[in-house]
Amino acid sequence: MADLIKNISPINMMRISPGIVLGDVWYHPGGECGPRIQREYQLVIVHLGEAHVSFDTQHCLIPPGSVALMHPGRREHFHFSRHHRTHHTWYAIHPVMVTAPLRKRLAGLPPVLPQSQAFEFLMKAAFSIQDWRKKEGRHMLQILGVAALEEYARMAQAGANKTKRESPCDRARAYMEEHCAEEDCLEGAARAAGITPQHLIRLFRQHYQITPGRYLWQTRVERGAGLLVATGFTVSEIADRCGFKNPFHFSRLLRKMQGLSPRQFRQRAWAGEAAQPPP
Repeated sequence: MADLIKNISPINMMRISPGIVLGDVWYHPGGECGPRIQREYQLVIVHLGEAHVSFDTQHCLIPPGSVALMHPGRREHFHFSRHHRTHHTWYAIHPVMVTAPLRKRLAGLPPVLPQSQAFEFLMKAAFSIQDWRKKEGRHMLQILGVAALEEYARMAQAGANKTKRESPCDRARAYMEEHCAEEDCLEGAARAAGITPQHLIRLFRQHYQITPGRYLWQTRVERGAGLLVATGFTVSEIADRCGFKNPFHFSRLLRKMQGLSPRQFRQRAWAGEAAQPPP
């Protein structure tokens, strides 16, 4: 083991069960791990510092806030920052716990990706399990480990889709869907698209037969309808959270789109009845 691990500080936390190893560790400047043959699927997350990893004939850098996927059967060697301490966590899952379809999805993915919020939540959930020595705890660790691999595959796909999404209209729509409650949402959407508001109007009319302003109000109504169904917020609270200046405006547009008042819409949804658009 002395040949594999160099200049390592005490491990802060470990979760070890059959087929699963979850760990948290700090390396001093110049720390190393390897060379070694990886036996599991391993997700390596760097929080502070950095890690340079050589595997097979490739080399990659894991910067802070990123996660790397290590595949079983590869020969790998970790070199941590020479100038700063490096803090990283990992989740190792035995291949027998990974289904064939998931193994196929993981093959060929980028070796390093930015860590998503969902991935971060999965790691926190795994470390929060206190009864990991018991059967129930081991089962939860397995579920979360596979979920983390699934999230890595989703992050890779989302990154590929984002790279492909280059049109100004798509960038504007994505901005409006995320910032619909903000008063200057339309101006922000034009900035995100990299064009003037007038040009954005022309593009929306050309591609969607609708203006950006109308699309924004539809988005706000849809967001408000979702909150009516999923929360107990008042109509006034929902209107405020969705960018309406008053609840009457929200009520009027919802009635126009769904033929129902907010109260009727919520009552039908909570009673298990699907609201139908007006004829």
